[in-house]
Amino acid sequence: MSVSFWQSLTPATPLFEPKESDGSVVESYVKGGTRTQFSPTGAASEVMHIGSAERQLGSEKTNLKSIRYQTQGDNDLRWDIAADAGVLYERSSELALQDGVTVYEATNQATLKTETMRLYMDQKRAEGHDAVSLTGRGSKTTGAGFELDLVANTATLKGNVRTQYE
Repeated sequence: MSVSFWQSLTPATPLFEPKESDGSVVESYVKGGTRTQFSPTGAASEVMHIGSAERQLGSEKTNLKSIRYQTQGDNDLRWDIAADAGVLYERSSELALQDGVTVYEATNQATLKTETMRLYMDQKRAEGHDAVSLTGRGSKTTGAGFELDLVANTATLKGNVRTQYE
């Protein structure tokens, strides 16, 4: 009687299965997580909030959704970077962001918007090769690409750069 009782409570499908769409197996998965890196002094130097993350078995990359990366540069400059999707390459500390990237620097109230960018987290710098707009106090500058130094607080727009003053 107890054997048939336990068999009737056993789920019909296994709890963990390979993804059927491409035959790959999920190695790890996070839903609603926070990754915090600390400086040598023990203070949080960067924080990455993610809606979800998934790594396939044997893969060197983690696919991310709903990303928010926050860090500080020199003189307590605060950077807040958000994107709908991205890929984290943990070995090289690189984050490839896509689907509407927004970079906000709170001290100078500047906002940079582009479709994709590569963030080198260890070096605290970023670059992008898509159209970019940089909006600051009283001006808007556009370009075809950019480089961003999160420590020195410099943004260099490249290619067909135009500025409008309000």
